[in-house]
Amino acid sequence: MLALSARSASYAVLLCISAASGQFVLPIVAASPPQSRIEDRSAKPEPPEKTTSKSSKKTVWNLDGGVFFSTDGHLANGSCFRLSGQMTAPDFFNGLRRVDTADGTSYTLHNKIVTEYPPELFVTLHLLDFPCTPDLKDTIVRPPLTRELMSTLRLNFFWKNGIAMRPVQSSKRVAAAAKPLTPYSAEAASELARRFEWNYMFSIASEGVPLTDDLVLVIEDQDHKIAARVAARL
Repeated sequence: MLALSARSASYAVLLCISAASGQFVLPIVAASPPQSRIEDRSAKPEPPEKTTSKSSKKTVWNLDGGVFFSTDGHLANGSCFRLSGQMTAPDFFNGLRRVDTADGTSYTLHNKIVTEYPPELFVTLHLLDFPCTPDLKDTIVRPPLTRELMSTLRLNFFWKNGIAMRPVQSSKRVAAAAKPLTPYSAEAASELARRFEWNYMFSIASEGVPLTDDLVLVIEDQDHKIAARVAARL
């Protein structure tokens, strides 16, 4: 389980996952190709008398499929994990483009200027055990992410504008499930600790929020120490 909260809000939702059966159904949005820069244009040179000091370069980013993010986290007991996810919204991100020019950044949806998120966003999260270091000489056995350990973690959502952060005022869990991971050695399966992939989906109230704001996710342990932090940026 993973506790969800928004600081300064008047609610808290406790997320419970039963890892006993190993069976789950989770309505996760189908993965799309990663975001990529799709266009890098430079306008035709103007006559000398019309030339300005500003660059005419324009870069267009394709946001089809939503916003993807990932980071690594670690806990005080030695457990390490990979956190990855996706921020989506029906009929919003497909066709959305970010346009960067010398004059600033703007967003277009089917060639129309948009400035705010839709009223509701969906965020899917995946957490699974992950090596604390790529060093193959590190043979320390890390504690797995158990149900008991997950129950001590708290997830907070914030909107970030520049360096200012404010809590998301309304969010709720839509789905949660735990998928058992196949051991690397079938012969040693009985001797290895069971490990899981933990999956969550949340809905986030986002009406009136500018597209220039980032959605920041912070996971804290029971001592309020940050275990992982990542931002979904447009």
